[in-house]
Amino acid sequence: MPCALAGLPDASYMAIRQFPLIAREGWPFIIVVLLTLIISFRLSGLTMVLSCMVLLLALVLLFRDPQRDVPSKPLGVVSPVDGRVLDIAPTDKGALQRESMRFTLSVNHLGAYTVRSPTEGTVLNLMDNLAGGSRLLGTGGLWVRTDEQDDIVVLIKGPGGWARAKSFVGYGERLGQGQRFAFTRLASRVDVYVPANSKIVAKVGDRVLAGSDILSMIVHK
Repeated sequence: MPCALAGLPDASYMAIRQFPLIAREGWPFIIVVLLTLIISFRLSGLTMVLSCMVLLLALVLLFRDPQRDVPSKPLGVVSPVDGRVLDIAPTDKGALQRESMRFTLSVNHLGAYTVRSPTEGTVLNLMDNLAGGSRLLGTGGLWVRTDEQDDIVVLIKGPGGWARAKSFVGYGERLGQGQRFAFTRLASRVDVYVPANSKIVAKVGDRVLAGSDILSMIVHK
């Protein structure tokens, strides 16, 4: 079964997931550095100990996974990442090849690296909508369809394979608004595509928190 993010696990990878203050993806790195730090206290000099402490602090900051207050607005499209709004523009060249409004966000590398679902809905397979040779094929992403048939797409971009997000969910799963669905690694930019008639809430230059700050409101006539 195809998954929501290219090259990532199926939905069966994780039916239930617990979310500690540190993302699960970071624990192997943190444990290795912590063990190295303990050994360094006994066998190495001060330089090695300090280096391990700095690296450990950096890993904790990188993989921290804080709780967020999701707004009680079902039609709101929340920011999927911590970052800043770079651009808001209409387009017909998104992943679904239809008219939509695109929010371009720069990822705050000092913020949390967890990606959250912009809306409540069902995960569809983004790769089904990309033609062969498309420049979007190398881009990780999420396509969520709401119960009212509104499509919201998130594309995650960055340098090489490091831009690919580590998905927690797969095709066919349901996501809640603001629910964690992936880990960004070193992505630098995120594009969020919302219906063309959406009411814009955020402004260019706004700093946004994943799962908390609303980018737009879905409008139903």
